Amino acid sequence: MKTKILITVLFFTGVFNIINAQETIKTLGVDDPEITDTGDIYFKDTNNYFTNFLGEWLYDDGTTYFKVTFIKKERVRMGPTNTYHDDIACEYLLKVNGTTIYDTYGANSNLNSSSSIANYITGSGIYAFRPNKIDLFYSEPPLNGGCHRYASGNLLLEYTPILGSADELIWTRTNNQLYGDTTECNDGTQMDTSEFLIPATMVLVKQ
Repeated sequence: MKTKILITVLFFTGVFNIINAQETIKTLGVDDPEITDTGDIYFKDTNNYFTNFLGEWLYDDGTTYFKVTFIKKERVRMGPTNTYHDDIACEYLLKVNGTTIYDTYGANSNLNSSSSIANYITGSGIYAFRPNKIDLFYSEPPLNGGCHRYASGNLLLEYTPILGSADELIWTRTNNQLYGDTTECNDGTQMDTSEFLIPATMVLVKQ
């Protein structure tokens, strides 16, 4: 019996080592994809650029209440390729005049999902020489049961340490031009063409 267990352990150890040997780890934000890359490529946040952005942040101007929690997703697969990368994703709660507009915490939580884009804000666009900035893909959940929004954008986050006070995060969204050639979903329903509801510019405070 001991011999069988030992053989099984050695077998899986060998398989694990073979898989790891075939994977090339590159530094996210520093190394670029190359045509000569073969096998599994993993763009890893080895410099911990994401660290300053993680955790809970809050914006509240008395009318708009926005809470967001950024999380790190490791080794996210990029489509059908054998390329992987670390990602920042998030949960958020938006209230306007006390009315909840979006709430992705709980059942829709990114913590319970293997998809980094489950809540429509995600990415890994690191500025290697400006590590306090990161660029993310931006959208918002569709309203009224639409399949998804017709518009998209980019979100620039800038981490600002504040001496003797809570750190701040400057949130700046730019909208892309509307994309696609139809506003109809595959199931025949209409896409959400309404305006984004989360403010385009905010200064959030670390909680």
